[in-house]
Amino acid sequence: MKWIDGHLDLAYLEVHGRNLYEECCAAEEKCISLPDIEQSHVATIFGTICTYPKKGPCGYVDSTDVDAAFQAGVEQLEIYKRLEREGNIRIQHSGCTLDETLSTLILMEGSDPIRNAGDVAWWRSQGLRLAGLTWAIGTRYAGGNATGGPLTDEGIDVVSAFDESGVVHDASHLSDESFEGLVQHAKGVIVASHSNSRTVLGNDSERHLLDEQAKAIFESGGVIGLNLCNQFLSKTFSKTQTTATIADCVEHVLHFCNLAGNKRQVALGSDFDGGFPTEFLPTNLKHPNHLHHLAEGLKQAGFEEEDLESFAFGAWQKVFA
Repeated sequence: MKWIDGHLDLAYLEVHGRNLYEECCAAEEKCISLPDIEQSHVATIFGTICTYPKKGPCGYVDSTDVDAAFQAGVEQLEIYKRLEREGNIRIQHSGCTLDETLSTLILMEGSDPIRNAGDVAWWRSQGLRLAGLTWAIGTRYAGGNATGGPLTDEGIDVVSAFDESGVVHDASHLSDESFEGLVQHAKGVIVASHSNSRTVLGNDSERHLLDEQAKAIFESGGVIGLNLCNQFLSKTFSKTQTTATIADCVEHVLHFCNLAGNKRQVALGSDFDGGFPTEFLPTNLKHPNHLHHLAEGLKQAGFEEEDLESFAFGAWQKVFA
């Protein structure tokens, strides 16, 4: 069975020194490269452009440093374009298909590279398909899950520009207040590319979705992508207890399915290698070629074949058809 992974920081990894052409060594607690993806049944990814204001290879002074932020975003865009020229991936400007060659829909994780609402049409022409207004620490457009704060007037303008250009809204990392603003102003589909359930986790972190937020996503016709970071899966995660299991994954999926009233609006948004080592991935799910273990767990929980296909690829395809 082929898979669509709704969140993978491929260009970000290269900017931070990853050799995307070299298979990862398990001992180094890495799992994402072109050969590693090719070993798996992942056919399509939502490859991110992930920038934020801090020291580092994809950083800039702050959210108001608009030209530097734009350049940081373009640098990652150019990585995807180079990979496409080399024949390693295909950038999908429309649709969401499962090809023999790895393909990507471009996802912007934090919209600082968008200098203003007038930039959105250009980014869409370059392949941008979905975007979140902020990463954890907030932008000039919205509050992040670590900082709080509302959707700003500039953010509202960008939301409208996303709708006009057909860019899908990604709510992962929004603060609760900004999530409310997005629902109020967005006319298009809202997804959460890599988020889990706050109710299942039993904590108050705004990184995770409240039940009413999940319902708002489903009501918009959107999908929630399951994040595989142990800290976002396990109710018992701590400095001394860092493991999570397939059962934890299944619990989040089933909770969202119950809220949706169907098994067609939850999918995968792994965030494999998303700034954390494979130690923080679930047992038996340390690599994209282990996804069959997740499928088996869902099957044991009552998923029929059509349900599994929806989770693996169909739900995302429906949003981006």
